[in-house]
Amino acid sequence: MLKEKLQQIKDGNTNLYDHLTNVLTKILLDNPKNAFELFEDYSLQVKQSGYVFQKHQEYDNASRPIAQLDPEIAKQTLKLIGKINLGTEDEPQDPPQAGYVPNLPEEAVLFEWAGLAIDETYKIFKSLTLLSVTKQASQVRLWGKILGRNKDYFIAEGVAGTNVEDGELPPDVEARGSGVNTKSYWATTDILSNDWIELPLVYPQHITTARQIRYIFTGNLEADVITNPYFFGKEKHLLKAQIVRITQSTQIAPKGQFTLREDDIKEIDPTQDYKLPPFNQLITLDSWVHKTQAILKCGRLTIQLPADLGDKDPEVEQKLMEAADPQEPRLKPLSQDRILGRRGWKIRICGDTTDYNPQAKDVKNKQNNGVIVIKSNTWPGLVSVYQNKVFQQMYVGYGFKLSDQHFYPKQPQLVQNEAVDVPEQPEPNFPAEVPQQPID
Repeated sequence: MLKEKLQQIKDGNTNLYDHLTNVLTKILLDNPKNAFELFEDYSLQVKQSGYVFQKHQEYDNASRPIAQLDPEIAKQTLKLIGKINLGTEDEPQDPPQAGYVPNLPEEAVLFEWAGLAIDETYKIFKSLTLLSVTKQASQVRLWGKILGRNKDYFIAEGVAGTNVEDGELPPDVEARGSGVNTKSYWATTDILSNDWIELPLVYPQHITTARQIRYIFTGNLEADVITNPYFFGKEKHLLKAQIVRITQSTQIAPKGQFTLREDDIKEIDPTQDYKLPPFNQLITLDSWVHKTQAILKCGRLTIQLPADLGDKDPEVEQKLMEAADPQEPRLKPLSQDRILGRRGWKIRICGDTTDYNPQAKDVKNKQNNGVIVIKSNTWPGLVSVYQNKVFQQMYVGYGFKLSDQHFYPKQPQLVQNEAVDVPEQPEPNFPAEVPQQPID
């Protein structure tokens, strides 16, 4: 049955069954030491040379073709993983001191416990390091990956340098470094090119509209977003809005790591002399809380009073606006989140959960190699992983929030104006036919 299916898959005069037979037979006859690594080369060799195992002795192994890497890709790869040079080949220039960039190859091992595999981690790590140097950004990390129709976006998170100018902003936009624009984000579709483009500041209007639409990104930051209701901005503005929405909703921390301020319960501070609890005290959703503040309905993190209040009392207006757009409690446990009638998070324990040296009084002397995986049901694709006091988080998905609404109509095209009516004209009076004169 399987043989017949393989024989039905054809390419020209050869079917898949015969091709695999020739490849495997040649590997057995040649008996190379690294057969697993050379399997693709053997397959390419059989295709290009028309090798048939019955005529193995007539085949010249010296002329065996080898799969070659694209020279341009090889050149870009060597430039990326090599020593950073901000000058030219003739006049090299050493880069300034770069900020700390997490070791992504080590983090990738953690994310594998959550079923999240990251390709080419070292190239991404080197690209993030180069981003930190060239943009003078700090706290740079791989935020995640937004999938698209034509290309995918790699997203980097960090704090932009002080030399960035945003120009004059509308009064309702929260300034860089505050509110929804606390962190900066860069996007690229090609890690090798190192063409990281910083996404613009997000406006409240972008967030409020993004909540009403569902859009699959194209991979072109300058593409128009055709949706209904109309989105005032390009794809780069919608991308930044979705990233901010996901970040503000999913940043979590162990319970007790932060405490509410006594004078303002809307703000939090790190707990002094905080120590992570044992592994067995972190295996429930009650043990984890929201770290960041949720975005208000107005698309900001804070209420903004109108510029012209007239005779109205600002304090009274502030309270009225806060009552109409209340803020969620800070440090809310994950177990209280609900989405479409079910829990907003799911937690899974894996790995070796044995406590080693359990008699030790100090938590630092205890060892537990178990892994805690926390996934968001509200934003599918967001995973958080904890092991041995190391906590990492990443998002890979289309930027969709879980919803029971499946139909998102597009914005109709603009209706063209009707053509101008042409004034009526009298019927043309054709002249009578002139009889032709006979030719002598």
